[in-house]
Amino acid sequence: MATRLTYTRMRWFSVSRLAVVFTVASFALITAFGSPVFAAKKDPIKIGVLSFLSGKLKPIGDEITTGIQTAVKMHGPVMGRSIELILEDSLVNAQVAVTKATKLVQKNQVTAILGTSTLEALALLPVANRLRVPIITSNSGSAVITGEKCNYWLFQTNPTPQMAIVAMDSLIKDNPKFKTAKWFTLGHDYPWSRRVARSVKIVKGVNYVGEAYAPLDTTDWAPFIAKVRASGATAVVIPVTLGTPLVQFIQQANEFGLTKQATLVAPIGLPDWLIAKLGELSTHIVSAGAWSAWRLEDTIPTTKKFNELYYKMHGRVAGMQAIQAGTAAQLLFNAIEKAGSTDGKAIVAALEKLDVEAPAGRMRFQKDGRMAEVPLILGRIEKLKKPKYGAQYAQSVTALPASKTLEPAKKLGCNLKK
Repeated sequence: MATRLTYTRMRWFSVSRLAVVFTVASFALITAFGSPVFAAKKDPIKIGVLSFLSGKLKPIGDEITTGIQTAVKMHGPVMGRSIELILEDSLVNAQVAVTKATKLVQKNQVTAILGTSTLEALALLPVANRLRVPIITSNSGSAVITGEKCNYWLFQTNPTPQMAIVAMDSLIKDNPKFKTAKWFTLGHDYPWSRRVARSVKIVKGVNYVGEAYAPLDTTDWAPFIAKVRASGATAVVIPVTLGTPLVQFIQQANEFGLTKQATLVAPIGLPDWLIAKLGELSTHIVSAGAWSAWRLEDTIPTTKKFNELYYKMHGRVAGMQAIQAGTAAQLLFNAIEKAGSTDGKAIVAALEKLDVEAPAGRMRFQKDGRMAEVPLILGRIEKLKKPKYGAQYAQSVTALPASKTLEPAKKLGCNLKK
């Protein structure tokens, strides 16, 4: 069953002006009463949110949905109309994602779809031309989405794997400690881990001493940690699945002495909800390319405004996935206003020309492509001098701009067919 959330902004008037307000409002009602245009303006704009609302990936889905909800409150009415979010659970199933997206468009008549991760975005690519609504993904990790399989209707705000490879290169070359380190890859046994390993091995001059991959259901990391320690590695890149598996790995890495021997490098950083779970242990980790960070607020006013509202609404710090989802929503709302319409093609045309400050920074989509020019965040996770938004530990912020990581759309294999 879909969940509906409608947001409006409350406005207050002084009592001394009540008569004037009543007169003006009465005149407006009399002149517009019965008008279909007047009625349409009162209807909310429906936005579909397709994400993980249950199961093991629910913490990620929660970050995504709360980020979108915060963006709705932050932006307020769009073209004078409230926003109604219709939430659907993909159940981490590609066919279910297609069915739910079709329902959102055909039954609920949504204007656009937000919230998708890699699984949903890949599933929707073949049917996007049939759905004919803008889809903005903010949590996807497949290069083909904005590369060889790019689609007129589908946009992406979070960094791609190729951008992360460049970020890894930059992290190693710009850090004397990492330039002379002995590198090892220890992660789960699936394709992403091997792509991450390759991103380290191809760095010119890197001393790469080995790699090991554990089954996805691994709970005992001791034999794998022993291999790392035996190699003499002093920097270990850890493409381990986010959530409980990563927490278990880091706890055991500390228990068996690996954190004293080597620095742990997270290829896409850590969500703040996971940093909170790890506590002091998170300070052993360096991010090689987080998708965003709430501490961007020190230089970006929109990030600060988003963070404050997020904390007020949800009682915790905004993590990178919440910030990315909020960014996708803000871009959509700005595009609808720029288009002056909820027509799909008009919104797409507006998205192509958009250049606005969003929670993740200054945003625009690359020319002739569908990838946002978004920075990656490098640096160590550290203990804050003073807790903020309920957080005691957070990602330090060194932003690597898209100009250094994002290749032109055509070079990525994107050839849009409009």
